[in-house]
Amino acid sequence: MPVDLAPLVRGMADLVASTTGPQIKVVVDAADGLPPAKADHNQLEMAILNLAVNARDAMPDGGTLRISVDAATAGRAHPAGVVPGRYLRLSVADTGRGMDAATLARAVEPFFSTKGVGKGTGLGLSMAHGLASQLGGSLTIRSTPAVGTNVELWLPQSVAPVAGEFVAAERAGVERQWHRAPRR
Repeated sequence: MPVDLAPLVRGMADLVASTTGPQIKVVVDAADGLPPAKADHNQLEMAILNLAVNARDAMPDGGTLRISVDAATAGRAHPAGVVPGRYLRLSVADTGRGMDAATLARAVEPFFSTKGVGKGTGLGLSMAHGLASQLGGSLTIRSTPAVGTNVELWLPQSVAPVAGEFVAAERAGVERQWHRAPRR
């Protein structure tokens, strides 16, 4: 189902801010007019929330969490190996601890966690990775110790309109037809 990512991300800003706490500045950068993504609204919300919680936990002394959305084109040399084409790139970046190469190599493994016992399931990144893969996209992670982490969900651009746009267009068509009907 097509999802308009900009309003989804902007609509989650308050929830993410309340989840991360006052010591973390939440910045949302999502322009209007982007094409819709091929995705599931509810699964995306859950993925964003999981990524935000991971970012929060990587910044125990505070920092900045930036959630951004933009349109991107992937070529043959894309680092995650996605099929060349048009995508929506949903990025969740933090200024936290970052990950070393060994941790980064295992980051999307189910149940792998750097958090202590009882502090995480190790499913957040693997769930987001699985979601992106299931939709024909990908997840990439760039991280530098003591600098931060940037997780990107590459979601295929949808050719179908967002449900609300379809309904509005359908209604407009019905109204136009109704106005054209001859009066008795």
